[in-house]
Amino acid sequence: MSEALLLSVIHKLDIKYGEDTKTKEIIKEQMERVIKEMREIVDIVRDKKLEDGRSLNFLVSDLVDVADDVLRLFTKRETLPLYYVSIHTWIGEIKKRMLRLGDDGVEMESNMRSSENVEDDDVDVVGLEQDVKILIRERIIGGIDSTVLIKGMSGIGKTTLAREIYNHPTVVEHFQHRAWVSNSVDLTIKELLIKLIQQLEDPQNPHTSSLLENMDNRSLRDMLRQHLQGTRYLIVLDDLPKQMRFMSFLGDLPQKWNGNRLLLTSHTTHKDIWNQEVHQMKPLDSKKSWQLFLKTINHGNKLTGEHKFPMKLEHMGKQMLRKCGGLSLAIKEVGKQLAKKKVSGESEWEQLLESVDFGPILKLLEPFYHKLDPKLESCFLCMAFFKENTTLRKKKLIQIWVTGGAVQDSEYKCGQNLKDLINESVIEVKDKNTEYCMNVVLHMLSIQKAEEKLGFEILRNNGNNRPSESPCRHRVIICSRDKFDYSTDQDKHLVSLSSSMEVATWTLVRLIGRTLKNLRYLTWMILG
Repeated sequence: MSEALLLSVIHKLDIKYGEDTKTKEIIKEQMERVIKEMREIVDIVRDKKLEDGRSLNFLVSDLVDVADDVLRLFTKRETLPLYYVSIHTWIGEIKKRMLRLGDDGVEMESNMRSSENVEDDDVDVVGLEQDVKILIRERIIGGIDSTVLIKGMSGIGKTTLAREIYNHPTVVEHFQHRAWVSNSVDLTIKELLIKLIQQLEDPQNPHTSSLLENMDNRSLRDMLRQHLQGTRYLIVLDDLPKQMRFMSFLGDLPQKWNGNRLLLTSHTTHKDIWNQEVHQMKPLDSKKSWQLFLKTINHGNKLTGEHKFPMKLEHMGKQMLRKCGGLSLAIKEVGKQLAKKKVSGESEWEQLLESVDFGPILKLLEPFYHKLDPKLESCFLCMAFFKENTTLRKKKLIQIWVTGGAVQDSEYKCGQNLKDLINESVIEVKDKNTEYCMNVVLHMLSIQKAEEKLGFEILRNNGNNRPSESPCRHRVIICSRDKFDYSTDQDKHLVSLSSSMEVATWTLVRLIGRTLKNLRYLTWMILG
């Protein structure tokens, strides 16, 4: 059934392409590319012998929807590149998901990527009061743009902020219809439409899920529009795939000038959404971080009496929290981790603070890493070369990327990667176009991934070194000038060696020169 439907769609595209003789060559090239991509997807369905499962049917529905858009654009002789970029991106995403399907046409659970939304449903809220007020007053109730984006890295509190707005009494009173869709797994446009309709339709006369699932995307969009027509609505789309085609979805919503609002949360801006108002979230400062920590460890976990965190260790606790980088996810995870321990005395609390395990936190951030554009993955891994909380200068970033093989020696490519990393909330602008910074927890993740994938290693003279499981290819030396002691017998695999400015002395250079005298190629870098 699915294969036959796709072949029928391709046939329509072929006929339209063959009949038209007046369309510009650039538009015909786009049509050719879509037809080629569709045929590749048919081959996947055929080769994998996929049965008509729910996931496959949803993906095919989205492809039929895309084909209808292509036919419309081709007929109108539309040349705007953004339209075609979003089409090819979404087809590419559908193709990837097809490859993850099992024989029964259902996406294999072990391969399904979880959402980057890792925030709890019942969370302690700290430090968002001002954001809530500003967003409601200036962008949700007031403001001109109908689409508002809450942007920031995973775990910074985007979903929590959106939830506070969504449930705020002023917002509940202002909007006649409200709906919330979260991306617990990667959604198709058809699933998104069904979820919205189910929340918005009359509770006394609901459509069954099976009825909605048997409708095509166009019919679902018509139904959604009918539900929203003539009303003021707020729709929250929490952490939806950046590849999703919002353009056709948004175009079918009722006109926006009635005060209707679409609120998105994402770590990146969506290129096919025009006139979106961006609210950039910032990490919590030290004061608010401490408030959230105490709220989590003492109140949220109901520790009482001798089990409560001793305020005499406030300074030590705040030092530990610096490793959380103001990330609410990390702060809450640390608080919960400590609250699970049965502790009575100050000395036991001190030991716990010194041995906090950030492994579970990094695990929660993994989806954020996996959602990076593949071309940015190498750049992300190379961020491990820098010390945590250091200022990242453009010139040094480019040097590291070129040395680590992340990019070719191209100023344009490096500049584009910088823009993309900022857009994806990996790094933040500190000084316009010259200096940047990276969240300390995200930096920990870059080190972990670099160790796994690059053969990366950090040498510290404080003894806090982890033995590399694979041959070391990239080594960074971090220690004070007077404590430097370099000796290793694993240098034969090295391709780069870096150090902080503190150890960049001629003594170091001569010592390393003797140790590595048999190497023919080595890049030596001093990290600023």
